[in-house]
Amino acid sequence: MAVSVPLTQFSPGGGCACKLPQRLLDDVLGALRTGAATGGTDARLRVGLDPADDAAVFDLPGWHGRSLVVTCDFLTPVVDDPYQWGRIAATNALSDVYAMGGRPLLALNLLGWPSDLDPGLVAEVLRGGAEAVADAGALLAGGHSIVDPAPKYGLAVIGEAAHDAILHKGGGHPGDRLVLTKPLGVGVIGTAVKLGRAADTEVVGAVESMTRLNAAASRAAVACGLAGGTDITGYGLIGHLHEMTSAGRLEARIWPGEVPLLPGAARLVANGCAPDGSRRTLQDALDAGWFVPGEADSICQLLLADAQTSGGLLLAVPPARVGELLATLHRGGDTAATVVGELVEGAPGRVTAAPGPIGRRHE
Repeated sequence: MAVSVPLTQFSPGGGCACKLPQRLLDDVLGALRTGAATGGTDARLRVGLDPADDAAVFDLPGWHGRSLVVTCDFLTPVVDDPYQWGRIAATNALSDVYAMGGRPLLALNLLGWPSDLDPGLVAEVLRGGAEAVADAGALLAGGHSIVDPAPKYGLAVIGEAAHDAILHKGGGHPGDRLVLTKPLGVGVIGTAVKLGRAADTEVVGAVESMTRLNAAASRAAVACGLAGGTDITGYGLIGHLHEMTSAGRLEARIWPGEVPLLPGAARLVANGCAPDGSRRTLQDALDAGWFVPGEADSICQLLLADAQTSGGLLLAVPPARVGELLATLHRGGDTAATVVGELVEGAPGRVTAAPGPIGRRHE
């Protein structure tokens, strides 16, 4: 039997909150696009680094209108239970395929593990990951491991998608409504776990959200003929919306009162449980001027920047399709899915917090 160990104590940050700062990553990718490191251009690479998206999309001869979707993702512990962490990390990695409108086919484990940490815990991590892959209808076929002082786990994933159903970060249009399929707050709750401040019910809610595949939401988006979307991970709602608006040369209005939150998230932010990555994303956004907080208070701003692990999809939806999409999402289990803003003409990349049409709170 594995010895119980609080895995989050080995993590310098929780889950996707450990991502490189968005500004730094943009600088690095900018240098790659102007150099030879991208390997040149190839017509078969439908989606690559220019512009970057949630996964690469590569055409293969003879696939008749379908492409490979290729991605990888790994993260540090966001909960202490090794089985649940494995499920969360695998679900998070699979999400990039769903964010492109694709279907996972094959996955490989990516594992870093301290040599002096109970190997029984590794078995539980891998068991959780394997169950998530099986739930996605994909195959798990080996992987790679290294000795690492901080536990890390994730997947390399290969999927497939139809050419006419690929979701792009820049695929939205002026007037599109922004639909978020999962509530925010898992970054805050993960930080509270590390600090010993999270209630059991709050942890259960966060784990349920992080282990729910985005499969049904992705299918709903494709069935509605959507072209714009991404998933919400380490840069929070505003950070990933900034990526969408930059790619689409549009501006976004986010309606804070309409954004769904996990129970306890606002209370925990007020008690100092916002992830360092969320604080960094928010400060960088304010310093760069692309986030305009309007009347949103400091707690609300941190929640909008909350670093999600295995967060929901953010979809750009023509107004005429919103009702159909929401009904399908709710039937498929994404009961918190709702409209949280809109895309408009304006300063490319800017995200403005503004009063919504109703202004109700979801917590």
